[in-house]
Amino acid sequence: MNWVRRWGWLAVAPLVCLLVYRQSFVVWFARDDFAWLGISAEILDFPSLLRALFEPRAQGTIRPLSDRLPFLLSYTWFGLEAKPLRIAIFVAQCANLVLFARLVYLWTASRVAAVVASLCWTLHSSLAQPLTWASAMNQILWPGCLLSALLCRHAGRRLGEWIFFVLGFGVLELNVVYPVLALLRYPDRWRSTMPLLAVSAAYALGNRWIAPANTSPVYAMNAHPLSILHTLGQYVLMSMGSFVPWSVHARTPYLLGATLLALGGLVAVGLLERNRLMLFGGAWFLVCLGPVLLLPGHITDYYMVVPAAGLGLAFGVAAVRRPRLMVLPLAAYGAGSYLLGQEILLYNRRQAEAARVLVRGVEQAVALHPGKTILLAGISSDQFWNIVVDDPFRLIPGARVYLVPGSEENIDSHPELGDRLRHVLPRPQARGALLSGEAIVYAAGGKPLRNITRYYREIATVEWARELAPVVELSQPFLSGQLGEGWEPIEQGFRWMHPRAEITLGGPGKTLFFECYRAETEPRPGPVTLTVRHAGQVLGVLTLPRDRCRGEVALPEHLWAAPALRLELTAGPAFTLPPDSRALGLAFGSIGRK
Repeated sequence: MNWVRRWGWLAVAPLVCLLVYRQSFVVWFARDDFAWLGISAEILDFPSLLRALFEPRAQGTIRPLSDRLPFLLSYTWFGLEAKPLRIAIFVAQCANLVLFARLVYLWTASRVAAVVASLCWTLHSSLAQPLTWASAMNQILWPGCLLSALLCRHAGRRLGEWIFFVLGFGVLELNVVYPVLALLRYPDRWRSTMPLLAVSAAYALGNRWIAPANTSPVYAMNAHPLSILHTLGQYVLMSMGSFVPWSVHARTPYLLGATLLALGGLVAVGLLERNRLMLFGGAWFLVCLGPVLLLPGHITDYYMVVPAAGLGLAFGVAAVRRPRLMVLPLAAYGAGSYLLGQEILLYNRRQAEAARVLVRGVEQAVALHPGKTILLAGISSDQFWNIVVDDPFRLIPGARVYLVPGSEENIDSHPELGDRLRHVLPRPQARGALLSGEAIVYAAGGKPLRNITRYYREIATVEWARELAPVVELSQPFLSGQLGEGWEPIEQGFRWMHPRAEITLGGPGKTLFFECYRAETEPRPGPVTLTVRHAGQVLGVLTLPRDRCRGEVALPEHLWAAPALRLELTAGPAFTLPPDSRALGLAFGSIGRK
């Protein structure tokens, strides 16, 4: 049992972490998780795999080892089962706590300081987000690289330090701050730090050059000193478990009092002792937080994960140097952080449970109605922005899911986050799908989802009867009622017309557009002529070569406001397709007015 006495103290923080975050294992996916899980559908070959892993996304970030590969492997191996990924993230954080405790022990030669430091980090409320929201796992994976590099530097293992330093860039771009931390802790090794600083500078410049310009106001950078100080002040309050920006409750005044007590105790010991490691802990906090202080519109609790380790180091040293003075500050810090962390955990669990009910409900609906389009009614604004906007339904094989017409009226507008209308099926398409039996409507307001198709069929018959769509996607069955004679059944993404066909388009619109397809194997190498008529009048003639099968026709001014246009299309020369010798004109993807 000697090894237990010698190394058992390293397990204290992981065991407390298990006790505090034991509920995290049952938290499902939510919000951005669905966007990252969906990258598996983009991978068709090796080049597409490289694009999925390294193409700049999400504000221009390139994180193949955190945002990409873990989600890709999780979905490939376990589908929409979240528990394996949750366990992996938790194990990674337990490894971080062991590495951190070992590092603090090497710096202080005190097991008490190491245990207190790792416990302060464990209890910090910022850990609740990455442990219960998979999209923030980069805040768990990056400290693993950073701490491993520091341990290698302490041991003089230059190769190991470089390996973990380089891996850190694949996890999180904030890894650029590592050389500054290494230089502050080991100033006598400045020569070996210069190459690390050069790599960080090159990465920062290269990332800025490769990544597309970020236009979101949420991520707008502000380098004004007053803005930086204001942002820093909010992070300092968050660092002591006082609040998070989105949460205000009755306990806030008490948490603020606990924050002031914890911060006051730490500052008092720092002034009394003037200890280098305590100063380094404060520098760790500022350096790791530094890059995000330029983002006043995106003050986020999970940005505190790695800076909180610096606070843990300062608390650990203070607890050894002035144990009596630090009892109350440590208790206040631990209580405030724990309460806030549990609130974040429960909030994420509720969000994920709502997502699970909706997505699994749609999965059951798809299984009950194979081949049908599922329309969702009663989607709230919270459900839309936390679940639907990232299209989790594409992860369900065979699913075609839209919101019922008018859903956008109940959803708050956030154009910086996404387009509400992209997920709403327009009334003409919904009417056609419902009356043809192609669509089933489910109410998403409760648990489980309820089939309310009959109610919406009545609405489609009475209220949506006169509306015509200005654009007809011929690869979809929804608007088959706007097609006249001369059309073949839907094929893979298109529909063939006979040499002559009819289609009706809604309005208004000044221009007609036609998107068609021509195969390389077509037995007519020359161009195809498409003649467009309305009420016997020729509106335009398009000559469509094989390499550019798209065209537009300008409408006469007297037809711009016409609520409906019945078009006669003639394509030639026609050809026949064996074995049934069908006479065909052109294959269309979409026809519409604009």
